Amino acid sequence: MTSPKPQSVYKHGILEQHVIRFATMTASKLNPRRAVLFDGFAGRGRFDTGEAGSAEHMMLAAQKVMATTTIDLLLVEQAAKSYESLNSVADEYRAHGIRIESRNEDCSDHLGEALQLADGASLFVFLDPCGAVLPMDSIKGILSKRGTWPRTEVLLNFSADLIRRAGGQLKKGQVDLHGVAKVDAMCGGEWWRDVALQAHEVSGTQDWESAAEAVAVEYARRLTDGTKYGFVVAPVRRQVHHQPVYYLIFLTQDPHGFWVFGVAAAKAREKWIGFLGPDPDEAAAMLWDTVTDQLTREHAKAIAHITENLRRLTADGQPKAVVQHVQEVFGGLYGEAKETAFTAALRALVKSGEIEFVTKGSKPHQHIIRVATGYANATASSGMSSQVRPPS
Repeated sequence: MTSPKPQSVYKHGILEQHVIRFATMTASKLNPRRAVLFDGFAGRGRFDTGEAGSAEHMMLAAQKVMATTTIDLLLVEQAAKSYESLNSVADEYRAHGIRIESRNEDCSDHLGEALQLADGASLFVFLDPCGAVLPMDSIKGILSKRGTWPRTEVLLNFSADLIRRAGGQLKKGQVDLHGVAKVDAMCGGEWWRDVALQAHEVSGTQDWESAAEAVAVEYARRLTDGTKYGFVVAPVRRQVHHQPVYYLIFLTQDPHGFWVFGVAAAKAREKWIGFLGPDPDEAAAMLWDTVTDQLTREHAKAIAHITENLRRLTADGQPKAVVQHVQEVFGGLYGEAKETAFTAALRALVKSGEIEFVTKGSKPHQHIIRVATGYANATASSGMSSQVRPPS
């Protein structure tokens, strides 16, 4: 019987939060208000235990907002038995008026169909294979053909397990084995080999975790090079202290996309922690060994962290639209600190008279802030994380 694994809980948590906000925010400026969700490795759609898989999370999103926004889906699954289950789940939603195109074929054969279906609509592309993702040039083709408007975002699974396995083969000189060739095809060349080996050497050759991360970040950089896309590289683990199973690479052209993805990732992480139970290292410092204790402690730390970040961000006295400074606001806790931590930190700074609103938005990401009159400049704003590159 299939049931969600810990890494799936995190991944599905992101989809559950992100696709609705992406679709409604980007489609709100279109006539008609329409978004397309493309899942190229859609799987069974639903676990045997009844929980939604990635594809059904997209179907649920379409159903929830159908009164205001049209969300059409294109789902592709190559395995016949998985497709049979997927199509059966899709039929349930089709009966409620959701347009769902399903294909029992190879993902790469339907990229053109996804682009055609999304003509005049925003497009969210989700690529979550069990092994190697599509060749880089295929994904680059989506980015180049879509242009800047309507908006396009991509979320893809970049296998850390595959990089570690292929890296081990490469070091042993076993370049004729299938793993190395798979990564060559996925990365669009052999450049990853030097990146992996160098990172492995710098790490002291103890493991391949740093090599997998270095390749994932360089892959994202090369994928977006020459485009207006920025990227996030987010590690996904089975357990808190395990090596990543894979990296989720998120691509967007809009700072709003970074904000929404970070908020979704933080909520997904909370679900993941709840699924796993408390971190043993955190539990040692708790009065009670509970997830609630851990999350409460983390939330308090996040508020303190963001408070200092907001002081640095506003130190030059200039108005700052917070959505344009996502990394400076959340810093190293991007994707971990919840939006409510930002709201609490800002509220306290405004109440104390340190920071004031230039524009108070109806939603947190819409605020424009500056240091309040009378407060001296603080230090310069924090630097950019190596794993996040904003849109140009």
